[in-house]
Amino acid sequence: MKIFIILFLFKPLGLFGQRKNTQTFIEVNIGVASVDDYDFSDPWPGGSVLFGQTFEFVKNGIFEYQIGGALPSIITGKLALGAGSLKNNIALAIRPWPLTIGPQGKIGNFSFSFEVGNNDTASFDAGYIATIGYRFQLGR
Repeated sequence: MKIFIILFLFKPLGLFGQRKNTQTFIEVNIGVASVDDYDFSDPWPGGSVLFGQTFEFVKNGIFEYQIGGALPSIITGKLALGAGSLKNNIALAIRPWPLTIGPQGKIGNFSFSFEVGNNDTASFDAGYIATIGYRFQLGR
């Protein structure tokens, strides 16, 4: 019985030795935004360089964060939750600044997003933002 209790107490420590499925990257994006409306009749170009990390959890689930510099908004960031693997996934992304929400996909090293803003100051006057990016893997 003592052996069972000792094994039961130390079993959680074995979980820390498991391989962690994460991917750290730098992503370079270019995109276009519809400013002051919800169509691309007056598109505004933009770009960003972001540092981010994707975590794979449970079965086929991912969580991702990104933060970095952008033009014209100076800074930007994004949180995403979705399904897939570290290599290919689809997620719902929320960008706190400029405030937008929308789908984001990743195929290999390429990422794509189409986000909807509130066309006000919180969204940097953007109705829509469409981007394409390339990720450079850091580490292993």
